[in-house]
Amino acid sequence: MDAQELRARTAWGLIAKPADPLAWHLQETVGPEQALAEVVGKQSLRQVALLLEKRLNGLSPALETLAGYRRAYRPERLELSLALQRERDTVAISAGHPWWPARLEDLGEYAPSTLWVMGSMQHSSHTQGVALVGNHVPTRAGRQAALALADVALERGVTVISGGSRGVATDAHRRAVHRGGISLAVLAGGLDTLHPPENASLFQRVCQRGALISESPHTVEPSTQGFLGRNRIIAALAEGTVVVQAEYRSGAISVGYHAAALGRHVGIVPASWHDAHSAGCWRIYRECGAIVLTEPAELSLVIPGVPWRAPHSEARTSHDRIQSASPR
Repeated sequence: MDAQELRARTAWGLIAKPADPLAWHLQETVGPEQALAEVVGKQSLRQVALLLEKRLNGLSPALETLAGYRRAYRPERLELSLALQRERDTVAISAGHPWWPARLEDLGEYAPSTLWVMGSMQHSSHTQGVALVGNHVPTRAGRQAALALADVALERGVTVISGGSRGVATDAHRRAVHRGGISLAVLAGGLDTLHPPENASLFQRVCQRGALISESPHTVEPSTQGFLGRNRIIAALAEGTVVVQAEYRSGAISVGYHAAALGRHVGIVPASWHDAHSAGCWRIYRECGAIVLTEPAELSLVIPGVPWRAPHSEARTSHDRIQSASPR
């Protein structure tokens, strides 16, 4: 990516919201540089809309959306963002880059046009990935489940993907780096503002073999919309998702729903029916047909193509033993 394209893509990352289909269409069809020049140029917004409509094969850009782009465009902020990217060795990638994950194409017009990366995605691009997400304040059993699932993933060469958040996500990332595995942390906001801040040292270790990823360039603060937006990226990057304890409304549940909508397998590790920590897991089970995992080895049920030792022979032996001991 040359300097002019990087400048245009950074500008789009600053003026468009996450999962903005119009911004995606403009960059894919018109090109980030030309689209930016027209949107922030001197022509009236009505003229811009008519011009873009022709180039977008009839897709009519809303004047309000175009006006929002123009209001958000600030050259001085763009220069600061570019300077921070250079200072912090941040790489911007788009489709065609060797690291670009082809699985993101499943998001269609809601896919990110650009990703900002600290670390490297070279290793993860050659492996399958599993998203491990869950409660920010899990129970002890929930934490143990997250660690055990991460162990199974690492034993089988699977990349551990999560959002860098407190709780289950932190446990999954920490186990991955501790065992020398590959982990990807998809963050909300620019990579100059790492959230949560107490995970700064963990994020540094993630970058040693994996990467921090964001669809937002530097200077974009984490926001509710950013957190919700990044959930679709977590789901799309992974072949399968496991939700370890999650409340009825939570970011982890959002990842599970995105994964199900993309046709990915979704697993859950819930607690009891009456535990608020797991109300969301049962919700996904009911509404999305999630798989209830009964042991860590069943992680393979949500990752197609990963071999695992099916317990049929052990189940047969146990069945026969129970039958022989039963009163007749």
